[in-house]
Formats: sequence, C-alpha cells, structure tokens
Amino acid sequence: MNQETYRKAMENFQPDPGLRGRISEAVEGQARPRPRVRPLRAVLLAAAVCAALAGTAGAVNLAARQARVIYLDRERFQKEYGEYLEENGQSPDNYNNATYTGRDFAGCDAEWQESWWRGPGGLVEETAGTAEDGWTARRVFQSSVSAASYGLRQGQRYVETRYQAERASDYSGLFDGWDLSWLEERYTANPYGAFARTIVYRDELRFIAVGGEYLGEEGARFNISWSWDRSSSYGDEYRVAGNKQLAELYTTADGMEVDIEMDTSDTGKSVFWVSLEGGHCSFSMHGTQVELEELHDILDSLDLSALLDYDPAK
Repeated sequence: MNQETYRKAMENFQPDPGLRGRISEAVEGQARPRPRVRPLRAVLLAAAVCAALAGTAGAVNLAARQARVIYLDRERFQKEYGEYLEENGQSPDNYNNATYTGRDFAGCDAEWQESWWRGPGGLVEETAGTAEDGWTARRVFQSSVSAASYGLRQGQRYVETRYQAERASDYSGLFDGWDLSWLEERYTANPYGAFARTIVYRDELRFIAVGGEYLGEEGARFNISWSWDRSSSYGDEYRVAGNKQLAELYTTADGMEVDIEMDTSDTGKSVFWVSLEGGHCSFSMHGTQVELEELHDILDSLDLSALLDYDPAK
C-alpha cells in the first residue's frame, strides 16, 4: 500500500476527515511472531514470493492498465529501498514495509456515521434524497485544503458533498461502475457504513469515493471502497514478503490481479485486506472472519475491470 492509498482510505472510513489510509492497523516496523492460521497460507505466500521474484507477479491475464503489487524478500526490498534513497534523497511511497498490530477489525456504527456526517468546513446546504436519487440525505460543505491534495494547493477552497444511504448500491446515481446485486443478495448491508463523497473545485470534479459495509454469517464483517482521484496516478508497489501470514495475488474471473493479505488478530479472529489500483482509481476491502474462497467469490462478482475503466468526470 502506498502512502496515497493509506491517506485516502482513512478519510473514507475513520471519523476524523484529516486522517486517510487503507488500514488503521498498519504500522512501520517488524512483524510480530504469530501462530499461522493454517498451513495453506504459508504455501500461498511462498508461491506469491516466487512469482514476484520471477517477474510474473502470479498473473496470467494481467491488465496492462492496472498497477501491480510485487512481493520481495526482505533482503532485496531493503537493498532496492536503500538504492532509491541514495539516488533520490527521499523515501519512496511505492515501497511498503507495513505490518499488522493485531487489532480486531472495527466496523462502522451510529457514532462513526454521526462524526463523518459532520463533514469538513462550513455546512452550506442540506437536502433530503428522493426515491429516484437512491441516497437518503446530502450535505454540502465549503472548506479549504490544509495540505496539497486533489491537485489543489494549500489554502485553496473547494466544495465537498457527502451522501447518506442504506447501502452502497443506493449510490448508483453517483457511481454505477459496479454491480452489487450478487453481494447484496448474500450479505446484509450496514446502513451506518454506507458512504459517498465528492470534491469539486471550480465546477470540476476532483475526487469521488463510494463504499459500504456488509455483515455475513459467523461474524463476517467487511467494507468495500472505490475512489477516483483526478490528481493521482497509481503505479506498481513493492512490499516485504512475510509481513502478513498470507499474501496472495488472485486473478479474478475478469482477469484483474488483486492483492489479498490475511492475518490473525490478538483475539484469534482472521482479518483481511484487499487492494486493486490502476490509473486514477483505487479499490479496497477490509474486514474480518471471511474465508479465502469466499473472498474469491466476492471479487469475481464485482466486475473489477470495469472499475479501473470508470471515469466519473466524463
């Protein structure tokens, strides 16, 4: 995960709009020893490492437009990272040595939604949605960037709009790049976890993020998120092999190579992270108590290749 992805997803899923990142549990440093979930995961990790070192990254039908996650053994990672620092004099954001703290996945609740709904800056408009809209409420804020982002300079003012809905599919009027019918037939949408937000500067769309949270059987709980950032272009990312118990590069039914990582929390629950990036688009999942085969089924149902092609500015 690069720093831009880390920054963005935190704003999507955490109460404080100044924090953005895909995984709140990820920190820099060495992974702590932890019992393996099951032997299969060690095999998958080894296979992913071998494929990455061979230059194939495990993908048979890798789409040229998508960014790749490439796993390197620690020695090679440190060597390449050091060479980059020596040549450029700054830390590269496409080298990721993040590890997992062991914290359980925390989903969204009424308190989270209330905090997120307050938004940034000053509230200038609040509107109730209609049946035709899909979403149930909308708030429009005027704010200014505290640090350069969205292609804007510090201090420049922008308009941010936030939307509430019962489930992610209700945002189809804003974003129709995925088909959630299979997912929502099998999992219960958490209305506190559905979100959508846009950033507009001088009538030009700069950013959009859409997502939701879902509940399943036996404690399964996860969120899905898609974002488009006009000012960002995602490139390949290098990660240290072995920082998580499982690392798999899974090729979906529509030929996209998705990175899946899994680990075990301090309370013994499985936790997972999924990422796919390319162009200006980023897709992620984060959750708990979902089996690997179940994750494959979900990813196969989403037509992820369409997500990387989707341009909401058109």
